[in-house]
Amino acid sequence: MGCSTSTITISTNSTNIWSLFVTIDGDIYADNANENGYVNKWTFNATQSEIAMNVHGWCTGLFVDINYHLYCSSTNKHHVIKIPINNGQTVPIVVAGTGCSGPVPNMLDHPHGIFVDNKLNLYVADTGNNRIQFFVPGNKNAKTIAGFGAMVYFILNRPTDIALNADGYLYIVESQNHRIIRSTPNGFKCLVGCSGNSGITSSQLDYSQTMAFDTAGNIFVSDFNNHRIQKFQLIKNSCGMSISIITE
Repeated sequence: MGCSTSTITISTNSTNIWSLFVTIDGDIYADNANENGYVNKWTFNATQSEIAMNVHGWCTGLFVDINYHLYCSSTNKHHVIKIPINNGQTVPIVVAGTGCSGPVPNMLDHPHGIFVDNKLNLYVADTGNNRIQFFVPGNKNAKTIAGFGAMVYFILNRPTDIALNADGYLYIVESQNHRIIRSTPNGFKCLVGCSGNSGITSSQLDYSQTMAFDTAGNIFVSDFNNHRIQKFQLIKNSCGMSISIITE
Protein backbone atom coordinates (compact mmCIF):
# COMPACT_ATOMS: atom_id res chain seq x y z
CA MET A 1 0.00 0.00 0.00
CA GLY A 2 1.14 3.52 -0.71
CA CYS A 3 1.50 6.20 1.90
CA SER A 4 -0.49 9.39 2.07
CA THR A 5 0.07 12.79 3.62
CA SER A 6 -2.82 14.62 5.24
CA THR A 7 -3.31 18.31 4.52
CA ILE A 8 -4.82 20.90 6.83
CA THR A 9 -6.07 24.17 5.37
CA ILE A 10 -5.88 27.26 7.55
CA SER A 11 -7.10 30.72 6.68
CA THR A 12 -6.71 34.27 7.87
CA ASN A 13 -8.69 37.45 7.32
CA SER A 14 -5.77 39.00 5.48
CA THR A 15 -5.11 39.29 1.75
CA ASN A 16 -1.58 40.65 2.14
CA ILE A 17 0.65 38.32 4.19
CA TRP A 18 4.28 39.46 4.13
CA SER A 19 5.99 36.77 6.19
CA LEU A 20 5.59 33.32 7.69
CA PHE A 21 7.54 31.32 10.26
CA VAL A 22 7.14 27.68 11.34
CA THR A 23 8.77 26.52 14.59
CA ILE A 24 10.33 23.11 15.21
CA ASP A 25 7.18 22.32 17.23
CA GLY A 26 5.03 22.90 14.15
CA ASP A 27 3.48 26.17 15.31
CA ILE A 28 2.83 28.69 12.52
CA TYR A 29 3.20 32.47 12.76
CA ALA A 30 1.93 34.71 9.95
CA ASP A 31 2.00 38.45 9.42
CA ASN A 32 -1.43 40.06 9.54
CA ALA A 33 -0.24 43.47 10.66
CA ASN A 34 -0.72 45.61 7.57
CA GLU A 35 -4.48 45.09 7.53
CA ASN A 36 -5.31 44.10 11.10
CA GLY A 37 -2.39 45.14 13.32
CA TYR A 38 -1.23 41.80 14.67
CA VAL A 39 0.62 38.53 14.02
CA ASN A 40 -1.45 35.33 13.87
CA LYS A 41 -0.39 32.08 15.55
CA TRP A 42 -1.67 28.59 14.83
CA THR A 43 -0.52 25.89 17.23
CA PHE A 44 0.38 22.54 15.71
CA ASN A 45 -2.60 20.97 13.89
CA ALA A 46 -4.90 23.87 14.79
CA THR A 47 -7.24 25.45 12.25
CA GLN A 48 -8.13 28.51 14.35
CA SER A 49 -5.57 31.19 15.12
CA GLU A 50 -4.84 33.43 18.08
CA ILE A 51 -3.12 36.81 18.32
CA ALA A 52 0.59 36.42 19.09
CA MET A 53 1.74 40.04 18.82
CA ASN A 54 0.20 43.47 18.30
CA VAL A 55 2.08 45.42 15.63
CA HIS A 56 1.70 48.92 14.18
CA GLY A 57 2.91 48.21 10.65
CA TRP A 58 3.48 45.01 8.72
CA CYS A 59 6.12 42.39 9.51
CA THR A 60 8.35 41.63 6.54
CA GLY A 61 10.30 39.14 8.65
CA LEU A 62 9.29 36.82 11.51
CA PHE A 63 11.46 34.60 13.69
CA VAL A 64 11.16 32.58 16.92
CA ASP A 65 14.41 32.08 18.85
CA ILE A 66 15.49 29.17 21.08
CA ASN A 67 14.08 30.97 24.15
CA TYR A 68 10.67 31.29 22.49
CA HIS A 69 10.76 34.99 21.75
CA LEU A 70 8.89 36.13 18.65
CA TYR A 71 10.62 38.76 16.49
CA CYS A 72 9.05 41.01 13.85
CA SER A 73 10.97 43.08 11.32
CA SER A 74 8.68 46.09 10.85
CA THR A 75 9.78 47.59 7.57
CA ASN A 76 7.70 50.77 7.60
CA LYS A 77 8.76 51.48 11.20
CA HIS A 78 12.46 50.82 10.46
CA HIS A 79 12.94 48.62 13.51
CA VAL A 80 12.85 45.05 14.84
CA ILE A 81 10.66 44.19 17.82
CA LYS A 82 10.18 41.08 19.96
CA ILE A 83 8.00 39.59 22.69
CA PRO A 84 8.18 36.44 24.83
CA ILE A 85 5.52 34.01 23.71
CA ASN A 86 3.33 31.63 25.73
CA ASN A 87 3.04 34.06 28.66
CA GLY A 88 0.14 36.20 27.45
CA GLN A 89 2.23 39.27 26.63
CA THR A 90 1.35 40.89 23.29
CA VAL A 91 3.08 44.30 23.58
CA PRO A 92 6.57 44.09 22.01
CA ILE A 93 9.85 45.84 22.81
CA VAL A 94 12.29 47.31 20.27
CA VAL A 95 15.56 45.39 19.91
CA ALA A 96 17.02 47.08 16.79
CA GLY A 97 16.44 50.37 15.00
CA THR A 98 15.17 53.73 16.20
CA GLY A 99 11.90 54.05 14.31
CA CYS A 100 13.48 56.44 11.78
CA SER A 101 15.35 55.36 8.66
CA GLY A 102 19.08 56.00 8.47
CA PRO A 103 22.51 54.52 7.66
CA VAL A 104 24.27 54.77 11.05
CA PRO A 105 24.94 51.63 13.19
CA ASN A 106 21.84 51.99 15.40
CA MET A 107 19.43 52.69 12.52
CA LEU A 108 17.75 50.63 9.81
CA ASP A 109 16.09 51.47 6.51
CA HIS A 110 13.11 49.29 5.57
CA PRO A 111 14.43 46.05 7.14
CA HIS A 112 13.09 42.75 5.86
CA GLY A 113 14.35 39.25 6.71
CA ILE A 114 15.76 38.44 10.16
CA PHE A 115 17.56 35.51 11.78
CA VAL A 116 18.49 34.81 15.41
CA ASP A 117 21.24 32.28 16.13
CA ASN A 118 21.63 30.03 19.18
CA LYS A 119 23.63 32.75 20.98
CA LEU A 120 20.69 35.13 20.44
CA ASN A 121 22.64 37.29 18.00
CA LEU A 122 20.29 39.06 15.59
CA TYR A 123 20.95 39.30 11.85
CA VAL A 124 18.93 41.83 9.85
CA ALA A 125 18.58 42.28 6.10
CA ASP A 126 18.73 46.09 6.10
CA THR A 127 17.18 46.37 2.66
CA GLY A 128 17.16 50.13 2.13
CA ASN A 129 20.81 50.43 3.23
CA ASN A 130 21.93 47.47 1.07
CA ARG A 131 23.65 45.73 3.97
CA ILE A 132 23.38 42.95 6.55
CA GLN A 133 23.47 44.11 10.18
CA PHE A 134 24.63 42.00 13.14
CA PHE A 135 23.38 42.84 16.66
CA VAL A 136 24.66 41.16 19.81
CA PRO A 137 22.09 40.83 22.63
CA GLY A 138 21.48 44.10 24.47
CA ASN A 139 23.41 46.27 22.00
CA LYS A 140 21.49 48.39 19.49
CA ASN A 141 24.65 49.45 17.65
CA ALA A 142 25.16 46.91 14.88
CA LYS A 143 28.18 45.65 13.01
CA THR A 144 27.83 45.54 9.23
CA ILE A 145 28.90 42.08 8.06
CA ALA A 146 27.96 42.28 4.37
CA GLY A 147 27.20 45.01 1.87
CA PHE A 148 27.70 48.74 2.18
CA GLY A 149 30.01 49.56 5.10
CA ALA A 150 31.36 46.05 5.74
CA MET A 151 35.10 45.48 6.24
CA VAL A 152 35.15 43.09 3.28
CA TYR A 153 32.98 44.95 0.80
CA PHE A 154 30.60 42.86 -1.27
CA ILE A 155 27.99 44.83 -3.18
CA LEU A 156 24.40 43.98 -2.28
CA ASN A 157 21.31 45.18 -4.11
CA ARG A 158 18.16 45.16 -1.98
CA PRO A 159 18.83 42.15 0.29
CA THR A 160 15.48 40.88 1.55
CA ASP A 161 16.25 37.73 3.53
CA ILE A 162 19.03 35.99 5.43
CA ALA A 163 19.60 32.61 7.06
CA LEU A 164 22.39 30.64 8.70
CA ASN A 165 22.83 26.99 7.86
CA ALA A 166 23.89 24.26 10.30
CA ASP A 167 27.56 25.00 9.58
CA GLY A 168 27.17 28.69 10.46
CA TYR A 169 27.44 30.04 6.91
CA LEU A 170 25.33 33.09 6.07
CA TYR A 171 22.95 32.97 3.09
CA ILE A 172 21.56 36.18 1.60
CA VAL A 173 18.65 36.71 -0.78
CA GLU A 174 19.16 39.69 -3.10
CA SER A 175 15.88 40.75 -4.67
CA GLN A 176 17.21 43.23 -7.23
CA ASN A 177 20.14 41.05 -8.29
CA HIS A 178 17.82 38.01 -8.50
CA ARG A 179 20.28 35.73 -6.74
CA ILE A 180 21.29 33.84 -3.59
CA ILE A 181 24.79 34.27 -2.16
CA ARG A 182 26.53 32.69 0.82
CA SER A 183 29.53 33.35 3.01
CA THR A 184 32.65 31.19 2.78
CA PRO A 185 35.98 31.20 4.67
CA ASN A 186 37.27 33.43 1.84
CA GLY A 187 34.39 35.87 1.47
CA PHE A 188 31.09 35.55 -0.39
CA LYS A 189 30.16 33.46 -3.42
CA CYS A 190 27.05 33.23 -5.57
CA LEU A 191 24.95 30.06 -5.52
CA VAL A 192 21.83 30.78 -7.59
CA GLY A 193 21.10 33.35 -10.29
CA CYS A 194 24.74 34.29 -10.65
CA SER A 195 24.30 36.24 -13.89
CA GLY A 196 22.47 38.92 -11.92
CA ASN A 197 19.71 38.92 -14.55
CA SER A 198 16.13 37.83 -13.95
CA GLY A 199 14.72 34.85 -15.84
CA ILE A 200 12.26 31.97 -15.91
CA THR A 201 14.54 28.94 -16.28
CA SER A 202 15.02 26.53 -13.38
CA SER A 203 18.38 28.09 -12.49
CA GLN A 204 17.10 31.68 -12.57
CA LEU A 205 15.07 33.88 -10.24
CA ASP A 206 13.02 37.03 -10.72
CA TYR A 207 12.81 39.34 -7.70
CA SER A 208 13.56 36.60 -5.16
CA GLN A 209 12.25 37.49 -1.70
CA THR A 210 12.73 34.87 1.01
CA MET A 211 14.41 31.53 1.62
CA ALA A 212 14.39 28.66 4.10
CA PHE A 213 16.20 25.36 4.70
CA ASP A 214 14.67 21.96 5.29
CA THR A 215 16.24 19.42 7.65
CA ALA A 216 18.39 18.03 4.82
CA GLY A 217 19.87 21.45 4.02
CA ASN A 218 17.94 21.99 0.79
CA ILE A 219 17.01 25.59 -0.02
CA PHE A 220 13.49 26.79 -0.79
CA VAL A 221 13.19 30.25 -2.39
CA SER A 222 10.10 32.39 -2.99
CA ASP A 223 10.57 33.48 -6.61
CA PHE A 224 8.18 36.43 -6.51
CA ASN A 225 7.77 37.62 -10.09
CA ASN A 226 7.79 34.05 -11.43
CA HIS A 227 4.95 33.14 -9.03
CA ARG A 228 6.65 29.98 -7.82
CA ILE A 229 8.67 28.35 -5.03
CA GLN A 230 12.04 26.99 -6.17
CA LYS A 231 13.86 24.13 -4.47
CA PHE A 232 17.64 23.84 -4.73
CA GLN A 233 19.40 20.72 -3.45
CA LEU A 234 22.89 21.16 -2.02
CA ILE A 235 25.53 18.68 -3.18
CA LYS A 236 28.45 18.08 -0.82
CA ASN A 237 31.93 16.70 -1.34
CA SER A 238 33.72 14.14 0.86
CA CYS A 239 34.77 16.88 3.30
CA GLY A 240 31.17 17.87 3.86
CA MET A 241 31.50 21.32 2.27
CA SER A 242 28.72 22.47 -0.04
CA ILE A 243 30.18 22.88 -3.51
CA SER A 244 27.26 23.13 -5.92
CA ILE A 245 23.50 23.02 -6.22
CA ILE A 246 20.99 21.31 -8.45
CA THR A 247 17.43 22.41 -9.11
CA GLU A 248 14.43 20.19 -8.48
